[in-house]
Amino acid sequence: MDRVAPNGHNAGVKRSSLWMLPLLLAVLVSGAWYFTAQAKKGDRELGVYVTGGDRMAAGEEIYLRGTDLKPFTYPPFAAVPFVPFGLIPDDWQASAWFVINFLILLGIVRWLHRYASAEETGRSPPRLVWFWGLTAALGGRHVVSVFTNQSNDLLIAGLLALAAAAWCRNRAVAGMWVGLGAAMKATPLLLLGLFGLRRRWGALLWLVVAMVLATVMPDYLFPRNDGGSWWRAWYDVNLSGLEVGGTAEAVGAWGSHSVLNQSLSGTLVRLFTPVKVDDVSFVVGYAGQTLLFELPATVVKILTLAMQVGILAVITFGVMAASRAVRTAMDGARSAVQRTLGLGEMGAFACGMLLLSPQSSKAHFCIWLFSAAFVANYLVRTRRDAIAIVLGVGAMVLGLLSKGMFGRQMGNIVLAYGCVAWSTLLLLFATVRCLQVAARPSQP
Repeated sequence: MDRVAPNGHNAGVKRSSLWMLPLLLAVLVSGAWYFTAQAKKGDRELGVYVTGGDRMAAGEEIYLRGTDLKPFTYPPFAAVPFVPFGLIPDDWQASAWFVINFLILLGIVRWLHRYASAEETGRSPPRLVWFWGLTAALGGRHVVSVFTNQSNDLLIAGLLALAAAAWCRNRAVAGMWVGLGAAMKATPLLLLGLFGLRRRWGALLWLVVAMVLATVMPDYLFPRNDGGSWWRAWYDVNLSGLEVGGTAEAVGAWGSHSVLNQSLSGTLVRLFTPVKVDDVSFVVGYAGQTLLFELPATVVKILTLAMQVGILAVITFGVMAASRAVRTAMDGARSAVQRTLGLGEMGAFACGMLLLSPQSSKAHFCIWLFSAAFVANYLVRTRRDAIAIVLGVGAMVLGLLSKGMFGRQMGNIVLAYGCVAWSTLLLLFATVRCLQVAARPSQP
């Protein structure tokens, strides 16, 4: 009888979950219909990716300036997943993209749910209602932005989720998922610091090999008509003009004063540099109303570099605290400590990716979910640390400021002040604070 009860219970749980299938089907159908209608309004990202994939398949140049309203600016591997979209009728592409993104999000949510349900990831029993309420309040808005903008950011988030799942189990294959993410968007390369600080050389090797292979793969699958290299074209057009401590400024691609750029460098430029409004959609004149006072360009660059170094120092502090906690744990508890704190390490680096990137639009911040989930789980199950609570509440309040709350004009002004960037900074501090408190000897 003792063996039958658990099986019967599991069967009952599975049967009770069947009601979710019609709900998920309804979400897929209604979402596909809605976002197909939204795609017809234009100003969405999917067309940029599909155009890049079509041109790559034909061997044509994908990095063009002055030709497209929104040019393709990602590494060449980012165009590969969209090559098959050329086989899908135009009217169905938005629906297919919604379904793909929804399934990726479902996988991320399922893994985070299992993380928050595990006994070893907190002192007290799981409190899933509180966990998901806080996680949604902190990071839910930015996940919605991915769907409304039809961006590719959930692809990156899905790869980081696979990396986090492997990292929490101390598996070197985490580096492979990070390497694939870095081949699609350069910012995951920052996770070299995590594996280096923790001396996980196997993960470092996986990262480098996966990134290099994925980066050169398009040259063999879809050779350019001019005989050149995709990766070299990407570097020449998109990266060669960027400077350390500078912000994204490329004619026809990025504008340093775009209110959508919520990176640290973009925010500081808007606050301390007179606005230069160009007649393009991604530069908005409202940024001129947020100039606090003008600083020389050299001073702005030094300030930006100093704050970027400070962010790296904060992340390093959190990682070293986690490393110390794992290293000093008893042999039988090390895997549990690694599983608990590994998500926090990934979350801290996710915040760093957003803040240190030269260009971070709102949809990029969907990877907030990892920091938000770690902080929420820690606060509701392990210790209600006052400092972490204040930082988390501040991040939530700033992160909720939007055009839906204030209207388009005031919403753009709030964005120009960098509300999302500053909320990300507070969330980073909250994540590192939880890592630091968890690493104390009195903590499990």
